[in-house]
Amino acid sequence: MPSTTYIRYEKNKGFWITEGDFEIISAFVVNAFEKIGLKNKPEWYLEIFEDFDEVMKGHQQRVMHILFADSLDFIPERESKIIEVFELTKKLIHEEGEKLSPEKLNKMQKLKDRPHTIVEWTGPLYTDDMIHVVDIMIKMLKREWNDGDYKVEFKY
Repeated sequence: MPSTTYIRYEKNKGFWITEGDFEIISAFVVNAFEKIGLKNKPEWYLEIFEDFDEVMKGHQQRVMHILFADSLDFIPERESKIIEVFELTKKLIHEEGEKLSPEKLNKMQKLKDRPHTIVEWTGPLYTDDMIHVVDIMIKMLKREWNDGDYKVEFKY
């Protein structure tokens, strides 16, 4: 059974997700950060980018985390900046069409620099499922997410 991780911002408010799925979503988040640009960004912003980058590369398997609370400190201006990144992430995912093929997903695994973290995808990943997860993270930052035990279910 694939490993799952818990992503949260506020205490007892978050969601469970399969780590492999979150690694792929993180690749799109990293791409959005890079498209917006990293030059002259504050340390807190770069910390969140680095968290997603580490997840994408498979460096956090079994200990996956995004330190929203530590970096954002519940400051609305910071939350808004990360919501902008997530909105671009959704656009980038949407541009992929209905689904990511196993071939594309396996090609994305080449971003990992630790061979033991590479996953072989045999089925597609649907983009609407990925966008749903990004929407949850946006709701978390807007304090609109109240579930503490939600399990993200992807169709495969």
